[in-house]
Amino acid sequence: MFFACTVLVAAALIGTAFLSSTMQARIESTQDINKGTYLKAIADHLITNTGLPVDWGTNSGVPVNFGLAKSNSSAPYDLDIDKISRLSSFCNTSLSTFDLATSSKLTKIALSISISQIMTLNIEQTSNYTSGNEIYVTLKVSTIIDSKPAIASLHCYVIANGYYEMINGSSSSSGVGSITVQVPLASVDNALLLVFAQSTFDDRVTSYGVYNFAHSIQVTVPSQSLQSPKDYTLHFSTNSSVVNQNGYAFSYSAEQALEYARGKAQCQVPRLVDSSPLVIVMCGLEDGLLIEEWTAYPQVPLKAGVNFAGQEQNVFSYIVTVNGVLYRLDLSLGDLPS
Repeated sequence: MFFACTVLVAAALIGTAFLSSTMQARIESTQDINKGTYLKAIADHLITNTGLPVDWGTNSGVPVNFGLAKSNSSAPYDLDIDKISRLSSFCNTSLSTFDLATSSKLTKIALSISISQIMTLNIEQTSNYTSGNEIYVTLKVSTIIDSKPAIASLHCYVIANGYYEMINGSSSSSGVGSITVQVPLASVDNALLLVFAQSTFDDRVTSYGVYNFAHSIQVTVPSQSLQSPKDYTLHFSTNSSVVNQNGYAFSYSAEQALEYARGKAQCQVPRLVDSSPLVIVMCGLEDGLLIEEWTAYPQVPLKAGVNFAGQEQNVFSYIVTVNGVLYRLDLSLGDLPS
């Protein structure tokens, strides 16, 4: 009888412990769900609201309320190009990590925003040869979406002081295309190749890449003396020793000379009609040598906010539109770094 009672008591204790651990697991799971839902609501709010003032992207002050949505737009996840520009460290009115925290009212939650092109371009030289006063360079262009090869149409521009060439091509189902360009030997050390790639299944998926002939390498960081454009105005660094002479704006299917007056600290950026990132190239002199400098509008890829550096974070991913072009935006929320 004593043994039977002992067994019953033990069973009851085990059952109670099991129920307690199960309930605790459920409570923790519910807390995780509630935390995830709460953070997702914050992320959605920052992406779908314009902030205050609604045109803070074109201003120089810190917004009262942070939001990236374009005003007067009914399209979902349609973001303002100038609000994106102010996230770039190359913008002269860039928002700091502190500015992001205070304007988003997230003083106890860490915030990070990264924006990238939907289609990744990789440009690499495969061969070259010289004939007379020209150098002929063959380059491989790889087009990739979500780590898979993508078919795309390629529109390319070679720009150097006093030299310009346009080349068209395409990438196959393997995601690889080949183009051959010619550049005067006298200009190759300051020449740039701009590659625009547009997906054949959706023209909103349009990306760009920049190749530097002098260093035979693809470059992703724009020139230091050019500020990220804002409100269709390009500003030049006043501390630079560069003397700008002329400039051009390029997109997938269009190009236009900038109306630039020498000696001025800024110039207007034309509103080209196609849905494409803009790449602006300035030609000039530095210490008497010819140079080419470039920047993009919007300045993507970019990262802004807290560097989580391996710390736990909740990442919310969106496909957004900026001036008719699709981009991938990752918004991360987590604990403040210790």
